[in-house]
Amino acid sequence: MKCPICSVENNHPELYSYSPTTIDKLKLFDERSIVQCKSCGFGMIEKDVDPDILQNYYTSEYSGKAKKQVETKNTDNRTSYSTDIRSLSQLTLIRQYIDITSDSTIVEIGAGTGNFLFSLKQVKYKGKYIAFEPQEQAHECLRNLGGEIEKSIFNYQSAIKFKDSVDLLIMSHSLEHFNPGEIKDIGGAVKLMLKKNGIFFCEVPNANLELYPNAGERVVPHLSFFSIESLKVLLQNFEMNIEFINACGNKQLEKNTSQKIEELDKKGYFIFDVDQKNNILRNRKYHEDMAIESNRQKKRQLFLNVLFKLFGKKMVMSLLDFIRKCQQRPQTLMISDSQFSYDPSREFIRLIARK
Repeated sequence: MKCPICSVENNHPELYSYSPTTIDKLKLFDERSIVQCKSCGFGMIEKDVDPDILQNYYTSEYSGKAKKQVETKNTDNRTSYSTDIRSLSQLTLIRQYIDITSDSTIVEIGAGTGNFLFSLKQVKYKGKYIAFEPQEQAHECLRNLGGEIEKSIFNYQSAIKFKDSVDLLIMSHSLEHFNPGEIKDIGGAVKLMLKKNGIFFCEVPNANLELYPNAGERVVPHLSFFSIESLKVLLQNFEMNIEFINACGNKQLEKNTSQKIEELDKKGYFIFDVDQKNNILRNRKYHEDMAIESNRQKKRQLFLNVLFKLFGKKMVMSLLDFIRKCQQRPQTLMISDSQFSYDPSREFIRLIARK
């Protein structure tokens, strides 16, 4: 095995199996191993997944936040006092390296339901924001926040139309979903899109499987598994200047994923039904839980709809905003969150690089 990141030949790489999962998955995740480079610590699925199969999985099957929101009939009721600690902490870090103004063009790869864009709006950003997001269920949320949707798959070809036009490019928990054989092309696409002195922000799991074997990073459906060193090497290959790289979140060595898996197994969370037509293993407990949550959200939304008719949506949303304001943690408690704490042994790698 030749590492696609550092190009070192690994004759006897370490093999790992994927951890059990509580979502629907492609059957191939039970059939393929994860291999790890002994030199840079990069891990990868042993064989790239067919792009068409992968695209269909992410657009139709993957249980991301957007799909769960649709399945549970959960309406986007974010207000000005809604907070997402991850994106706020990311934005706090990013603004130390770039002055985000209304003239800034921002592109996000894998935007989900728009938590980062929502945080941008909270700091009065009014510039151009473009999202590459494969899950159509997320598009309405992104459009409601003023985002533009780029429907094409993110790769070098789709990046050409944005050549030298982007001030800030965000990849938060999306790079690990690309095939290892595509990673260098993705890095090239990022560099192509950025203006001179443009900033690339990337966050991925701190998935050095040798150092953190019990941290729960052998996650379905991740295809690429980064260590701090391998992410450094990737950016250095593209001659981009690394301005910051460290890790935040909980401490990897304090996790006990084996115990958590054992507890979930006893509760029946790893029972699957085979969908032969789509080569999907459907998690029985996941769909049971989604049905229960869907009924709960339906009742909640019916109650809100009644309030909307009685008092008007604007007044009800103002009341929700006031409640969230009262419930909001003090700023001192917010910044004590592990998302604001940095150490190489924590769970999420954050990188800032400049073109």
